[in-house]
Amino acid sequence: MSAQRIRVWFRKGERLRYISHLDVLRFWERAIRRAGLPLAYSQGYTPHPRLAFASPLPLGFVGESEIMDVTLEERMDIEAFRERLAAETPEDLRLIAASEVATGAPAPQASLAWADYTVEMTGVAPGEAERVAREFLARSEMMWNSDRRERSRAVDLRAGVSRLSIEPSGEGVRLRLRARAHQEVTIRPEDVLAALFPGGQAMAIARTAVILDEPSPAREAWRRRGRFEV
Repeated sequence: MSAQRIRVWFRKGERLRYISHLDVLRFWERAIRRAGLPLAYSQGYTPHPRLAFASPLPLGFVGESEIMDVTLEERMDIEAFRERLAAETPEDLRLIAASEVATGAPAPQASLAWADYTVEMTGVAPGEAERVAREFLARSEMMWNSDRRERSRAVDLRAGVSRLSIEPSGEGVRLRLRARAHQEVTIRPEDVLAALFPGGQAMAIARTAVILDEPSPAREAWRRRGRFEV
């Protein structure tokens, strides 16, 4: 039985934004081994490291606060874990924080609820972008056909975006949005841009945070009374 599970927050920087998720997984396995940490592996003929990510970061995206769960075979001090692993990480895959979670807690991907993004965009004037954003937020629904993996699926962008703001940035604008990232419904920032700003061009996209829907007795009580909103 696994002895300990540690949740790690890390960044994936600009120079590595075209590195695949598999390469990121391999990097962390090697870094953990170099640090001499007791990483747990799955059973069977082809053991795999017990590393679980909240969501693979798409190619081309920067990640400012990605989540990874590390399962260890032996218990150890959290601060010692953090210091030893941080010593093996470069700036573009830097460990930000670490804390212990229950070994029986849901995997981070199963708990993923929302993701925050910033998008640097050109081709749209700030005033026009602000107008479009206001009109979008005032709507009750906005259906959009999302093409992914050669399949088209209709999604309600309005229901899947809880926050959207615009601010001037250089020669363009900066969008900040919180989009649904559930296993059943995931809203991609590219779809939001294509639907709202067809003349715009995304110069850089960063996922600044991933939000997990973790158990909360107080929140569940408010939901039962019909007063809670994300």
